[in-house]
Amino acid sequence: MTNRKDLCKLAEALNGLPVLGCRPDSPADRAGVVYGDILLSVNGRATPDWTAFIEARSLSATEMSVEVFRNGAQIAMSVPLEGNQRLDPAQLLAELIAERLVPLDLTPPPAASKPN
Repeated sequence: MTNRKDLCKLAEALNGLPVLGCRPDSPADRAGVVYGDILLSVNGRATPDWTAFIEARSLSATEMSVEVFRNGAQIAMSVPLEGNQRLDPAQLLAELIAERLVPLDLTPPPAASKPN
């Protein structure tokens, strides 16, 4: 299993988003999205950041077409959404942060300076 830091670096290199997990029984979970996938696009739009993901996700209330990078290959998936739910971007982002599925700050702290 790839550690979070390495996964985030790979996602950045591929201009995508790291999948750090899925909420249990969520549409993505049922569609087969797994930890370690790199989300490249949603509904035909590139997802280099969470703002792009939320905008692309809001294009359809019934289904998401996603493309992920997994084990060296690109995989296209169709993710049915439940009950024609409208997306509340602020609520979605808050849930992802609360469940630690969105990396917040991955930069290491500055090195301590050496005394003179």
